Amino acid sequence: MAKRSILTEDDATKINLSPMIDCIFILLIFFIVTTVFVEEQGIQVHKPDAAASPSLEETQNVVLEITAENKVLFDGHEIGLVEVTSEVKSNLEDPETPVSIRAHEKSAHGKFVSVWDAAKRGGAVALSFTTTQ
Repeated sequence: MAKRSILTEDDATKINLSPMIDCIFILLIFFIVTTVFVEEQGIQVHKPDAAASPSLEETQNVVLEITAENKVLFDGHEIGLVEVTSEVKSNLEDPETPVSIRAHEKSAHGKFVSVWDAAKRGGAVALSFTTTQ
């Protein structure tokens, strides 16, 4: 006598995917909620390509220096933070004249930002900075 299967094709074992889909949705919600979408603020620095920049001999630069003692120098003479704006205005030949700030590595960041802002108020568009030791 041949054995008959008790199960028919309709009653065959089926995999229930509902719990797996629920877990996937819970993980998706978790990652969406915990992701941080914050845009950091800072100073925008545009770095030109080395080949695209004009040679230093062709252009006249305005150079400001910040010493380790947080003193601001222009042409080797100490100037106050208030005078930075007027010096930059008077020495800019055109708005594209480069203004360079050389800050000592031990100078305060706040002083650097103050000099940067004063140079911008003086009409400087092409600002750059370097650090010295």
